[in-house]
Amino acid sequence: MKIIHTSDWHLGRNLMYKDRKKEHEGFLDWLLELIIKEAADVLIVAGDIFDTISPPNYALKMYYSFLGHVSLKTSCTVIIIGGNHDSVSTLNAPKNVLEVLNVHVIGGISADISDEIIIINNSSGKPSGIICPVPFLRDRDIRKSLPGENYQEKSRALIDGIKNHYDLVKDAAVQKRKELGDPTIPIIATGHLFTAGGNFKDDEGIREIHVGSLGKFTASAFPDEFDYIALGHLHRPQKIEGNGHIRYSGAPIPLSFSEAGNKKQIVCVEFGQDSEKPEITTLAIPEFQKIRTVKGSLDQVVSKLKGMRQEDPDDSIWVEVSVIEEVWKPDIEITLNELADELALDILAIKNLESIKDRRLKKANPTDTLDHFTPEIVFQKRLEKETGIEEDLKEELTQAFNEIWHSVENGIEHSR
Repeated sequence: MKIIHTSDWHLGRNLMYKDRKKEHEGFLDWLLELIIKEAADVLIVAGDIFDTISPPNYALKMYYSFLGHVSLKTSCTVIIIGGNHDSVSTLNAPKNVLEVLNVHVIGGISADISDEIIIINNSSGKPSGIICPVPFLRDRDIRKSLPGENYQEKSRALIDGIKNHYDLVKDAAVQKRKELGDPTIPIIATGHLFTAGGNFKDDEGIREIHVGSLGKFTASAFPDEFDYIALGHLHRPQKIEGNGHIRYSGAPIPLSFSEAGNKKQIVCVEFGQDSEKPEITTLAIPEFQKIRTVKGSLDQVVSKLKGMRQEDPDDSIWVEVSVIEEVWKPDIEITLNELADELALDILAIKNLESIKDRRLKKANPTDTLDHFTPEIVFQKRLEKETGIEEDLKEELTQAFNEIWHSVENGIEHSR
């Protein structure tokens, strides 16, 4: 059984108001050809298919067109789980129709755990694998809110809820394997969550999708019975805690300038008939749009931009420029924009980084601006000014704020 693991497509995503349609179409065409070339048995998409719970029509069209072509041109089984950016109702709406096309969509958990057990048969009709497509586990799905709970208790209950759900799925998969009468059938699970040891940068847009849980769910919490765990949520491809069988495939295109120049990949997992462990390899995804960052003094930036165009005389290039100058002059932006027109480059952002002089002054007289703060930090700093509030009340207010902010970030669909 050969599996292709990908995630975090974020169809409908923009970058500084730049449409990503061309890149996503290029990736989906490439992925379709890869499925055909590799004769893949299963495609797993581990969440965040769309960038928003209300994806634009062109994103929906790309999604359905891709699934239709996979069904028409291959015998590959497609497994799609919902991520924290996805709408459960949007993904699940065509669920029954897509099953006819050999596409299984699990937008969110259901009351029946057997919905998260899918048997994969080989060409001769014999079971060759069991997929446990666990979607993004929302807070309300995996724990009950109890009166009088403090922040730590809620966080602990949430982690326990995630672990308990994976244990239930594992038990159901093991039972199904017993019923099939073949103990060698591999069990593959999915997930869309942050696992301790995962690597990301603050400006990648990776947010705490469960209140208080960032970094607390460990790889050891996954059941040992899973032979491979296909994860989504983090945009950088990576193994977790040295476990080769627990992996994030990463996003197929750079979703922010912090990912500029990063090598994107998909993961290929193959289970042989006589091998207990899968053979895991990665394949580089082509770059469908050049996205670059340039940093330095104005003269250095100008030189780098000219060199960039000389290296790639014809390609479209999107650039984020960071200029470091002792004194910022208004004509810096004019100079760079005129150069961009001359070189046929798209400069999407021009940043004024702190000069050496500014950094010295800041070190001597530290000050903060809102640009450096998250909403949570702003709230904490405001709370610190309230000297008349007891510590217990501050903790309760912090807990209430975190829950509200978490709901705003991830629970917009709940208000529908």
